[in-house]
Parts: sequence; structure tokens; C-alpha cells
Amino acid sequence: MRMADLLWGMVLVGMTTAYGMTFMGVRAAKRHDVPSHRKWMTIACTLVGIWLLAYVSKQLILGRDHFGGTPDQYWMFYVPLLVVHTGLAITTIGLGGTNMVMGIRRLRYGIGAGAMVAGVSIHRKLGHLLQWTFGGTILTAYGVYLMLFYWFPSGGT
Repeated sequence: MRMADLLWGMVLVGMTTAYGMTFMGVRAAKRHDVPSHRKWMTIACTLVGIWLLAYVSKQLILGRDHFGGTPDQYWMFYVPLLVVHTGLAITTIGLGGTNMVMGIRRLRYGIGAGAMVAGVSIHRKLGHLLQWTFGGTILTAYGVYLMLFYWFPSGGT
């Protein structure tokens, strides 16, 4: 197995796992189980942070993977998907960081379980939006992966 395949596989499995953990956190929040919500979301955020560092390191050390299709396929399929993926990823990181800080601040100031009623509507709304942007990021990441390594592989990677 090539190193790029292994790294990409770990990226996709890691992100999909983190996404699943956010669902566990959402489920805990719906049950008003704040400690469990905090645990699941902390684990998911930690995984995403580790993944982000690993991905940036991979790009710096090994370089970018190359698209092997024709220039028409590159501009018609790959670039639009990559632009959507990048936009969703940046939005997800921004929303996730904002929502994480909001959640931590609410707990630090003792709002705790009452936070579900008092003043967490923004945290909740951002969380709902975050689930969609995170899901879109993962789906488009799978699309980029398939294009780079299966549908339009380059001969040199």
C-alpha cells in the first residue's frame, strides 16, 4: 500500500469518526446530559485538531496529490468540488471554534445544565449548522479522494 493511500485513508476514517462523535454529543445535549455532551464534543474537537495538524504536516512534507484527468475534467469536476470542499472546511473550522469557545465559556461561568434553557440558543443554532457543514466537508473530502486516487489517478503519485 502506498503512503498516500494510507494517509488519505486515515484522514477519512478520522474525520468520519469525529463526525460520529459529534452525533453522540448532540444526543447527549438533547437529553440535557451536559457532562456527556462536553465529553463527546471535546473528543471530537481534539480529533479534528490532531487531524488538522497532521494534514498540514502531510502537505508540507509530502506535497499535494496530483489530479490525473484531462484539463477539461480538472476544471469541470475537480476544481468546483475542491472549492466547495475548501469553503465548507473553512466554515466548519470557524463555526466549530466559535461554538467550542461559546460552550466552554458557558460551562466556566456556571451556566451548566441550565444553559439548555438560558442563553444557549446561539450555541444550539450554530451546532445545527455545524453538523451540516461538517457533513458536507466529509462528503466532499470523499469525492476529492475518489477523484485523485480512483477516478482520475495521476501516474506519478
